[in-house]
Amino acid sequence: MPLDLLPAELETAARACRAMAYQESEQAKRMENPSTRGPVEAMARRYAELAAKLEAARKTGGPTPTASAP
Repeated sequence: MPLDLLPAELETAARACRAMAYQESEQAKRMENPSTRGPVEAMARRYAELAAKLEAARKTGGPTPTASAP
């Protein structure tokens, strides 16, 4: 089901994702064990990628990208 979000809502979601990406990245920096750091770094990258998608959708004025469109 596609999301129909207003530009302000897209911006808010993108900011939240950027904040989470930063927090996860900082947490990963504090970890000493590489096997536990990897998943946290991957999560930070996923948050950053999602933020970029939301920002792109806001700039184009279109709906948010979805995995499947009807």
